Amino acid sequence: MNIHCPTFWPNGPDIDHSASTVGLSQLLPAVGTTTFACFDKYDQPNPGETVQLLWLPPVSDINGWSEQPSEIAMSYLLTACIASEPTLVAPSESRSSAILQGKYRYAVKVLARQRLLSALGTTASDATPWHVPAIADGTGVSLLWDEVHWCGKACVEGLTYLTASTRNESFIEMLLEKQGDELVGLFCLYMDPGGVECSIGKQRFVAGEQEAIQRVLDKARGLVDTQAHYIVDGG
Repeated sequence: MNIHCPTFWPNGPDIDHSASTVGLSQLLPAVGTTTFACFDKYDQPNPGETVQLLWLPPVSDINGWSEQPSEIAMSYLLTACIASEPTLVAPSESRSSAILQGKYRYAVKVLARQRLLSALGTTASDATPWHVPAIADGTGVSLLWDEVHWCGKACVEGLTYLTASTRNESFIEMLLEKQGDELVGLFCLYMDPGGVECSIGKQRFVAGEQEAIQRVLDKARGLVDTQAHYIVDGG
């Protein structure tokens, strides 16, 4: 299943940014409400389209899961209808102007929501909707995992989060589960200067892919939250 990954979810006006804690129910868009999401020009949905959107809590939304891996457990998959034509955000409109510069803002009506990790757990076992990213150069094609410059990992509710970047400005992250001696992919996000691809679904790797991913896991550094826990999961 292909999903869109907005580059920024603006917080509602009732959020007190000076408070030490905030309720998840205050941050997470409610079913039946219309909210806003900002997209990069390479990943724009079509007005009127019903899509799957990845919602991330604020720290991860700005900095990525690698800075706050515990927020993977508080991330959601939203089913939403794109309710408006895009509006190019003017940098002066937001305190986060550097984040929003060049982004397109859409109104989205939330039709359903499901915790991301719960959605991964219900994926059909025979689904193979995505492939391990590969890159081509003058010598042929190689797996992105063989070109890793930096990598990190964390354990979240029994799953392994693996993230890596390469010297050619590619970025990848996966959520993996262990089944016997095999790794199985449940989530993959791949980003390069040309855009972003984000998919969920169970992916069983061939031998070469298993070996490449395991090599990265073996050398990846452990990731921990870089900020104090600020979300109260009451909703």
